[in-house]
Amino acid sequence: MKQDTLKDRDTSSATGFSGAPLSDRTVALALVLILTMVFLFYLNTLWFAFVHDDVFQIMGNAWLRSWKYLPRYFTADVWAFERSTYHGTFYRPIFLLWFRLQYVVFGLSPWGWHLCTVYCHLAVTFLAYLTAVELLKDRLAALFATLIFGLHPTHAEAVAWISGVAEPLFTVFLFASYLCYLKRRSEPGRARPYLAASLILYALACLAKETAVILPVIIFACEFLWSERTAPSRWRAWIVRSRLAARVVAPYLAVFAGYLIARLLALRGFHNAKEAHSFLSMLLTWPSVLWFYLQHLLAPSYLIPFYSMEYYSRLDVRNVLLPAIPVALAGVGLFYSAIRSRRVAVATIWMVVPILPVLDLRAFIEGHLVHDRYLYLPSFGFALLLALGIRHLRLGSGQILGQPPAQLILVGLIGLTMGMEIVQATACYADETTYSTYVALTEGQISKSKEGLARQLWQHGHLEQAIRIYEELWPAQQNNWDINFNLGCGYYFTGKFPDADRYLSRAIELDPSQSDGFFYLGLTKLKLGDVNSAAVNVKRAVALAPDTDHYHRTLGAILRLQGDLSGALLEFRQEMDLDPDDTASREQAERIEAELAAARKGKPPSSDPAPGSPAAH
Repeated sequence: MKQDTLKDRDTSSATGFSGAPLSDRTVALALVLILTMVFLFYLNTLWFAFVHDDVFQIMGNAWLRSWKYLPRYFTADVWAFERSTYHGTFYRPIFLLWFRLQYVVFGLSPWGWHLCTVYCHLAVTFLAYLTAVELLKDRLAALFATLIFGLHPTHAEAVAWISGVAEPLFTVFLFASYLCYLKRRSEPGRARPYLAASLILYALACLAKETAVILPVIIFACEFLWSERTAPSRWRAWIVRSRLAARVVAPYLAVFAGYLIARLLALRGFHNAKEAHSFLSMLLTWPSVLWFYLQHLLAPSYLIPFYSMEYYSRLDVRNVLLPAIPVALAGVGLFYSAIRSRRVAVATIWMVVPILPVLDLRAFIEGHLVHDRYLYLPSFGFALLLALGIRHLRLGSGQILGQPPAQLILVGLIGLTMGMEIVQATACYADETTYSTYVALTEGQISKSKEGLARQLWQHGHLEQAIRIYEELWPAQQNNWDINFNLGCGYYFTGKFPDADRYLSRAIELDPSQSDGFFYLGLTKLKLGDVNSAAVNVKRAVALAPDTDHYHRTLGAILRLQGDLSGALLEFRQEMDLDPDDTASREQAERIEAELAAARKGKPPSSDPAPGSPAAH
């Protein structure tokens, strides 16, 4: 197979682009300027708090607090820390490892987590330049693409929201893997080490986020496109080129097979559908989804955390046929442009292929069918296309730094506009109150906004106001676990134990896999004087989530009230194993050990006071 020579050099004159070749110094300064701009536009996020899923995945995640949980990152869903029986869709060990490293360094200080997320995006932006310059063979076009990619406002969700870091995290490894693949093509003498590095990086990308599995498709398409093999007929040539491309992709498919096996074992299945919609319904929803993403690539403004989009089960004009028209026109335009230009073809591959996994809409719950963060990687292909278009722009005369002024001015305006949009798009992630307010802007998300407001009131100690909001929501959502659970906890903490018993009992009926429901029901039963029921419920909570803080300590206190000193001692020791700094559990364990030792010697039981009430938890 003929190998393309992919050198990091400016070949603008050879490719028909206007302007003088750029010096290494000019490129380096321009790249530093772009990265600095990206950092400055996201600088305000360093003062943001933990919001939305951050509260659970970081603040409430016991798996981040000790290295002993490291094996579980590779054997369970990313949300399995909440309950051991959970088998979801998200297998992301590297994502959890990234969080663990940040927890070790920064603890629960949000600024450090946000700083790491911004740096991760900067790393992706730098790798985007290296990839673009290899693909476009023009360093000014690559710089244009890097600026557009780094400042594209749809990245706000992935950069300003800590839990959205899965996007830049997997993209770092994916770009690095692809660059090693390109180096393997251009340097046959070092093919083996580059292949090994590429495969390792590909595996890490898959373990960071499942979207990375698309890399073999991208490589296959590129190999097919770049192959110069000919044959007596076009179909025969395509078959030959496909075979050669498949040979290149084979090692990546082997890595994918290994990843797939690990995923199957960890999640007890490859695809755990969250919506029971038919394939036809999903197919009819695709035009609206694709039109949404096309609009947000071309005109990213007024971006918010959630967008109201529902499934469509019938062929109608407004929601199916009308969105299909611009999507079809865009597809036809890209197809014919790709036929005329290999660079356009490669850019199209990078824009279209990464969007394919998110078209499996049944993997998402309703209300989450579309998100701006899903455009993180596809926006690279869009940036390449836009950069190519700008480089062919020839308006006016003269030069600025040896380059066409119209191109530089247009890119500067695009960068400034995108930067201002970033400031607007990131604002909603400042704190939980602001986040909830922005969610309320979304049609169909009003109840979610009220829940967010109630959660904020709760966190600031305004329990009565939070309870009133949950009571307003309950009549329309009586089968909502969250609302029943929060009402039960609210009444528990305000001392209204019969009401707490009613709502918490309903919560465990609705979802018996949620450990917190059993835990707080156990505490409620204890307050009502039913020690045996308290023990049964807290034991159930421990069985569901054995690594959760305070569960073992609370069960130990209850067992001691029942007179089971040996069982109580075991629970206190397990709590100490989870948290070596838990002095309360250590004191209780030492007290019980002394009582057991005295009992073995025939001495009367200790007159030490009873352990503290578990209600403190």
